Amino acid sequence: MGWQGNFLQEPNRVEAEKTALQSLWEDASHDITSSRAIPPHLRCSGRIVAKSNFALCGLLEANAIFKSRLVKASWRYKEGQRVKKGRVVCTVAGNCRAVLACERTALNYLSLLSGISTKCAFASKMFGKWKISATRKTLPHLSDSEKRAVKIGGCLTHRMRLGDGILVKDNHIAAIMNDRKVKRAEAVKIAVSSFEKGKFVEIEVSSVRDAVAAAESGAGAILVDNVSPNLLRKIARQARKINRKTVIESSGGISLKNAGKFLRAGATFCSTSELTMRIEPANLSLEIDYF
Repeated sequence: MGWQGNFLQEPNRVEAEKTALQSLWEDASHDITSSRAIPPHLRCSGRIVAKSNFALCGLLEANAIFKSRLVKASWRYKEGQRVKKGRVVCTVAGNCRAVLACERTALNYLSLLSGISTKCAFASKMFGKWKISATRKTLPHLSDSEKRAVKIGGCLTHRMRLGDGILVKDNHIAAIMNDRKVKRAEAVKIAVSSFEKGKFVEIEVSSVRDAVAAAESGAGAILVDNVSPNLLRKIARQARKINRKTVIESSGGISLKNAGKFLRAGATFCSTSELTMRIEPANLSLEIDYF
């Protein structure tokens, strides 16, 4: 896979399922309405219907939720497939209390994750696969699920957690400068040399001088943060004179509206929180067919 492997982490499916079950317990550990209004023996079936167009995601989490209450779910689409408004996404059948208990949590996951995968599919189609990356800006406890949706949509996940990759950022550099009493370019070199030779290290820069220092130190990737396309072009050109394989990540103020300018200026890929933080959730509903 090449450089992409460093920015395409595999989300933890087990953790995603565990979090989904925790969400179900949080919402439906005690349903005071169904426990009185619905007879315990009553069974029902229903359909999850698309109320908008979207790229489907969230089956892993929804299946864990339904399975925990012995509700059978039969899906008519796979994750990543486009679903048109009005189509039946899934049929469910089981104890009526259980179906109603699962309803909101399952739909919440399907709505959120389908919204993310739809946004990512749009980005992937616009710029090409693996040209746009998510960031670590995700909802608490939902990182694995949200990054699953990012990957299914055709975008890079970047790091799932701090332990997934080495990224030396501005605050790391500032700490080294303060501790060693050195200028920024020297701190960049010290930071890169802190790791074993051959380790893939990414380092944040915002000037040509820092980029050159990072490339000379053997950094595999350079995160160019909050600069103009023109400055990014200069940084990319100088860094790749030293190592033509240097990966250039452009971040800070990136959106799907302006990402093309940075890619054309020399960025290998662009990262943006828009993929997870500025999405339109898919609209789905559960319609009970009969009791």
